[in-house]
Amino acid sequence: MKAWLMGALALCAAADARTWTSADGKTVEAEMVRVMDGKVYLRPDGTTKLYPFEISDLSSADRAFIEQRNADEAERLRKLERNARDMAWHTDFAKAKAEAAELGYPILFLYTAPSWCGWCRVLDENVLGQSEFEDYARGNLVYYIADFSDRDEGERWKKENAQLHEDFPCSGFPCAYLVSAEGKRLGRIGGAEEEWGPSDYIAKLEKFKKRGAKR
Repeated sequence: MKAWLMGALALCAAADARTWTSADGKTVEAEMVRVMDGKVYLRPDGTTKLYPFEISDLSSADRAFIEQRNADEAERLRKLERNARDMAWHTDFAKAKAEAAELGYPILFLYTAPSWCGWCRVLDENVLGQSEFEDYARGNLVYYIADFSDRDEGERWKKENAQLHEDFPCSGFPCAYLVSAEGKRLGRIGGAEEEWGPSDYIAKLEKFKKRGAKR
């Protein structure tokens, strides 16, 4: 039995009533309400009172059910934590890849220059800065940016990241790539369009993700 199952972790199971069986064969129809300190708290059908049962005294099927419910809840909480994370644009590609590997998300690699590129501002205003896209990004993307707003700094970036620029070439702004955590190119979006909204951009990224998953 995993250690966290025996800890002080209270879970709202929200499960339908099921048949629970003790190791000696006794059964009860009840709803699982929470798991805490090595016990499962059940609410039998037609009652409001909770009854604690030692997990170790239940059947192997019941123990497996509880373990799976705990695993599902832990994954749900991990997703909530990831989705609530603050989104920041990495400027170090190695750090972006490390975060992508940790979360299991691809990288949105963006070339932009909003100080002098009108289409970059259009992309920022119509897509990237919209709450719909930000919500999507929190649960699906890691950001990396190559900002050429200052042309001299942009040229320095190209010199310092020559291989990166060769792997992900940019001949016009804005230009975006969807990149795997391993640094493989999954797709490219060149430019921007006035009519693009968050859903249009998300659809393109999802298409790249599906295509990458088939490789």
